[in-house]
Amino acid sequence: MNLYYYTLTTASLLGVMGLFIFSKPKIALGNISGLIRSKKAAILFLVIGLVWFLYEHVQNLGDADFGEYKYIIGFIAAGVAISSYFFISDFLSVRAFCILALLYSREVLDSAFLQEPQSRLFLVSAIYCIIILSLYFGAWPYRARDLIKWFDFSLKRTTILGAILVIYAVLLFVVSFSY
Repeated sequence: MNLYYYTLTTASLLGVMGLFIFSKPKIALGNISGLIRSKKAAILFLVIGLVWFLYEHVQNLGDADFGEYKYIIGFIAAGVAISSYFFISDFLSVRAFCILALLYSREVLDSAFLQEPQSRLFLVSAIYCIIILSLYFGAWPYRARDLIKWFDFSLKRTTILGAILVIYAVLLFVVSFSY
């Protein structure tokens, strides 16, 4: 995909998430807090992340990038995914979702690399925020639970977060037509 489609995709994801959080903050917090320790979500996110990593990154390795070890790298990645389910299953869905966010961020940043329009920086800024949050919550996934408790303390905070996401999604949508 190119920069235009990634901007629209990111705007759509942020917009849908923001509208859901803005319109039904209590239900949104309940769904997110249930998702944090969900074993089914962990399996789903891990499988998607593993397939994405193997298909997009390992399969396209050249000889200079350890391409002759594709199968070994694939087996190691599958072993890490399977063993993480059995040995560090607590908050695994948070970690697996962070993996997906990082993989998506790489694709978006690759499409924005060396592009001319300065308006691409709106998308890139949002993606760097996603990267920072993914690294933080990937390292300390229990902090996602703490953040949800903080948002649950006052639903006004949740509504403000939803409004910010919707406004930024509209901004990204408008900016995408300037490419």
